[in-house]
Amino acid sequence: AGGFFFPRLNIGSYNHKSHTEEMLRYNTEGANYRRLDTDELLTEENNLKGKPIGTVFNSALDCMVLKQFYFTMIYVPCDYDEILTAFYGRNWSHVESRGEEGKGNTAAMKVSAEEDLQSLRNGPKPLCASSIEGPLPWE
Repeated sequence: AGGFFFPRLNIGSYNHKSHTEEMLRYNTEGANYRRLDTDELLTEENNLKGKPIGTVFNSALDCMVLKQFYFTMIYVPCDYDEILTAFYGRNWSHVESRGEEGKGNTAAMKVSAEEDLQSLRNGPKPLCASSIEGPLPWE
């Protein structure tokens, strides 16, 4: 299988602190955030300003399987579990929250088992939820 990395964009004045908290926590749960210049697993000690960080996962992305996603079906890589674990750790299927505003400057927080189940049962919030009245701009 081939290897891929996905760079993590951390902006000092916006999301650096929250992303660092998430990456370090996810790594303790089996994620694979690494320093791309040294190939070291990211730690508090080697997380230095200006150094490239990314998620590394091994996949050829040459196999797709149809899986249910809330109320629809989508194609995902056959090794989706390994890919999502590389990004979010073993608990990738558990819902997390960034608080009321959902901004990147707030670290993702674990939610209760009850909130997790409720979110999974109800599905995601509509992508096009809006207060626009009348035809949408692209209609």
